[in-house]
Amino acid sequence: MNDLLSVEKRLEFLRTQIRHYEYAYYVESNSEISDKEFDLLLEELIELERVHPKLVTEDSPTQRVGGIAASFETITHRVPMMSIENSYTFSEISNWLTRCEKQLHKSPFPVVAELKIDGVSGSFGYNNGKLINAATRGDGKTGDLITANARAIKSLPLSIASKHDMDIRGEIYTPRSVLIRLNSEREKDELEPFKNCRNLTSGTVKSLDPSVTAKRRLGVMVYGIAQGKDLGFDRHSEVMSFLSNQGFKVNHAWKICQNESEIKDFIDDIAAKIDSFDFDTDGVVIKIDDFSKQEELGYTAKAPRWVIAYKYPQKRAITKLKSVEWQVGRQQITPVAILDPVELGGTTVSRASLHNIDQTKEKDIRTGDFVVVEKAGYIIPYIVESLPEKRIGRESIIEIPQHCPSCQLPVSIKKSEDDGSTQIYCGNSSCKGVISRKILHFINQMEIENFGPQIIEKLLERKCVQKTEDILLLNELILSGVERIGSKSAQKLVENIKKAAFKPLFRVISALGIPNVGIVISESIAKAFNQSFDSFLNSDEESLIKIEGIQKTVAGSILSYLKDEENITFLNALKDWWKGPSETIGTITVNNDFFKNKIFVITGEASLPRKEIEEIIKKNGGSVKSSVTAKTDYLVIGSNEPETFNSSKKTKALEHKVDIIDEHKILLMSEQ
Repeated sequence: MNDLLSVEKRLEFLRTQIRHYEYAYYVESNSEISDKEFDLLLEELIELERVHPKLVTEDSPTQRVGGIAASFETITHRVPMMSIENSYTFSEISNWLTRCEKQLHKSPFPVVAELKIDGVSGSFGYNNGKLINAATRGDGKTGDLITANARAIKSLPLSIASKHDMDIRGEIYTPRSVLIRLNSEREKDELEPFKNCRNLTSGTVKSLDPSVTAKRRLGVMVYGIAQGKDLGFDRHSEVMSFLSNQGFKVNHAWKICQNESEIKDFIDDIAAKIDSFDFDTDGVVIKIDDFSKQEELGYTAKAPRWVIAYKYPQKRAITKLKSVEWQVGRQQITPVAILDPVELGGTTVSRASLHNIDQTKEKDIRTGDFVVVEKAGYIIPYIVESLPEKRIGRESIIEIPQHCPSCQLPVSIKKSEDDGSTQIYCGNSSCKGVISRKILHFINQMEIENFGPQIIEKLLERKCVQKTEDILLLNELILSGVERIGSKSAQKLVENIKKAAFKPLFRVISALGIPNVGIVISESIAKAFNQSFDSFLNSDEESLIKIEGIQKTVAGSILSYLKDEENITFLNALKDWWKGPSETIGTITVNNDFFKNKIFVITGEASLPRKEIEEIIKKNGGSVKSSVTAKTDYLVIGSNEPETFNSSKKTKALEHKVDIIDEHKILLMSEQ
């Protein structure tokens, strides 16, 4: 009994310490201990909870990352999440203040000015001090339940001191430093970079696998409580102080302003600092501080009258358009502007999108022109306009290429049925450029890691793959025979392909590359057909146009794709390969020699819950121990850890010459 009490005390100490260090690091941006010291505390907590599973609590730091979900449920917001009126000039702010003053009969009303974070709005439900649910804004009335993903965000507390039943409102965002790190890693893996922080946040929040959210280190900044007045607060500023005291990350730049002049000073001050923040912000939100005055002002059909957002103008720069490169894509050949390097929004820009040939004609953009480039948060900016007054007579009109830049065969030109724009494309079904982009699109949408453009090029050169479905049949023997792909890399690639077979249906549909069918529409399709691939393959126009977001033209694109003979071969191969998240890997119980009578030890953060990995090992005849000895057969490292990961267990494994494998090897061998 005393031993159990001692364990309980140690568990509570570890949880308190880890929560404190997480708050210091993720909320206050202050690292109080080294990563190694933190990992040792977390590893001890994981081990104690494994030995004493009945002592695991819901708000333990180990319970942030759950298993993979099949789909998102929807929830009705108890208090609607309404939109905010936007303004783009200070005179609009001045007019808003005048309207408020008139409606409030000239009584004084301080306002709170705060940063507008450019992310994904969320609502976080707390009851009796525990995080019970989280949801996206959705249409304002209903949103998607993203509780598992929210729990994986370490700046969001799983428990708080207040026992009130309340919905905390905030913005989920990706720090700029995280975007830079992830894009650097993707560059090494030869993958396309994420376009911007907001797109990355949106895609991550809608991932059905919470381990993806944990790995990408999103943040949450809160800005209010839906039931603020009902809980006894009189002012918004009181709510902000309360949230900060409860351990939430609150927008650090906010100020109570007494008049128009102070609001303008705040807006100007933020504009001067905007590039130094580690998050994207596109403006300032100004709201009446007093809740009773908010009630007096009321609402329009779309937005509250007591709040307005000021949006900063987009970042622009002037530079010279040196040349145009024609880029072969899955569906079209598009122009890319090569620019004289120019500083824009804290980065050097040397390439920009020209969208399509029609826009170059409409805007009269020529090679040699001085052009205005706008970033608007994107990694690759776009050209807004040319400056004809700066021409010297040496500029040249941008012409449509006669031949495909990849295969050199003549290009084809057609008008888009959707918007009538000119589409230039390569009609050669064997064009390596087109095939390469189709494969890359499939890999990106299915989130197959470590599989970049250079690997695809090598596989195409050696004719190991000639179409997208060939990727599904790759094995270690084929891959290890390709230049600069060693046996370890080959093994990892095969494991990643197998792991992708458990992705949700919407990813498979999006990966097909059907024109105008992206992630959002794919999610709607998967939901409408109850996550059934067969139902989707047998769909007709009537069933498709009933789905939100699908018009006749999109339905036509889908049906045209599904009926194409070449695509049918691909779809059949996909159907045989795809398993879907409903067939959880942990239920596979085939005993084989890899597991039988072997001793496994697990360390590090995994994409699956540790209990599920243990279950796979035990069901297949192996055993799991808590520490590494000379008798240990395998040390399993969680797939969320980097290659540089180290731990006391790994050090011992190296000393005893124990085989070190990663989590994917367990999943792969359980399928044999």
